[in-house]
Amino acid sequence: MAFDLTETATISASKLEQLTFRQFDVAGLRAIGAKEWGDLAAAALVENPFYDRGHVLAGLDNMDQGKKVRGYSFTTASGQMVGLFLTQPRSIVPSPFPVANSLANIYQFSGTPLVHRDHAEQVIEAWVNGLSKGKLPAIWSFADFDTASPLAEMMRQAAQARGLHWQVVVPYERAHLSRLPDGFEAHLQEVLSKSRLHDVRRTMRRLGEAGSFSLEHVQDGPQFAQRLEDFLQLEHSGWKGAQGTSFLSHAKDTAFARAAYRPGFSALDSLLFEGKPIAMKLAIRTGRTAFTPKIAYDESFKKLGPGMALEYLLLQEFYNSDGLDAIDSASTAEGHSALNFFNNRKAMGTVLVGRRQWQVKLLAVLYEGRKALKGKVKSWQAQWNARRTRPAATKASGTK
Repeated sequence: MAFDLTETATISASKLEQLTFRQFDVAGLRAIGAKEWGDLAAAALVENPFYDRGHVLAGLDNMDQGKKVRGYSFTTASGQMVGLFLTQPRSIVPSPFPVANSLANIYQFSGTPLVHRDHAEQVIEAWVNGLSKGKLPAIWSFADFDTASPLAEMMRQAAQARGLHWQVVVPYERAHLSRLPDGFEAHLQEVLSKSRLHDVRRTMRRLGEAGSFSLEHVQDGPQFAQRLEDFLQLEHSGWKGAQGTSFLSHAKDTAFARAAYRPGFSALDSLLFEGKPIAMKLAIRTGRTAFTPKIAYDESFKKLGPGMALEYLLLQEFYNSDGLDAIDSASTAEGHSALNFFNNRKAMGTVLVGRRQWQVKLLAVLYEGRKALKGKVKSWQAQWNARRTRPAATKASGTK
């Protein structure tokens, strides 16, 4: 197939099968078949539902309109697509030279390329070979990357073997849930502190005393569409709506949510109180791991702890069923509420890979500088807010 601005080249993968490399613009990405893209996403060595075709195209139709997005695919001699890297020229830090940044927007929480688990070695060898020989961009940046994953390790080893430069910047931990062998109650005892477990049990008791409640899971049919609208309204009714950061705050974000979060690909879990959703969690998946990028709760029920109650019930359901192997909190910063219940942590960060060491080092300085500045701004804001909210009598006396 040929597309505008499409370049085709054969990149040798050492002693492995040769793969065909293609570069696509947005029109070319749209032309990739749903089955071809979906089969790769389902067979990825490291799952990334944020690079699901529907999720990506929903972004390109809305918030990402006008982005100079590029796709780099690798296909076998039989025509099977076994690798897909999605990039954009702009990132959160300005760079004095071109960088292939992983495709990102405020609703994408992983920049991990889609690499077929059965062809991972060939794809990474071909990608590294193309990078080292100048057939691919000279420097790459992968945001929100699991740096301890099999894919990351394979990429690191292959890059360093070719004399390329690899560096991880702005590291953080992401909450990740896996099943412990001794079951739900053992998980509570092992993962939660005594005080936290006491709070959880008290919350569940109070919720039961206040009225009837249940957990609802919806992922198919017309009921999903209704629950998605319920979720959008619930999120907008709280602090996100007040701050203008909810989906319903902006028309393009609303349209994105309705297009990206489709039945089957997405699911909504709700804490129903007297039949009404008072806390809801959105999950997406392309394999055996669910990623949970959004949660919302009815702030008028805040005293009943609906968010904590929903997390508890979802943990219990995770142990009672075998539909999932793991749950990823999809958080991009530490301190996520799921840390209270999840038993594992993923080592996340932004991975820089490039041909020229000075470019990698300079880009790393820019990323770390942004992180330091952001930390200082948050500290200044906290100090300013503390001064503004200090009681008048305290201000008059000069007490610190």
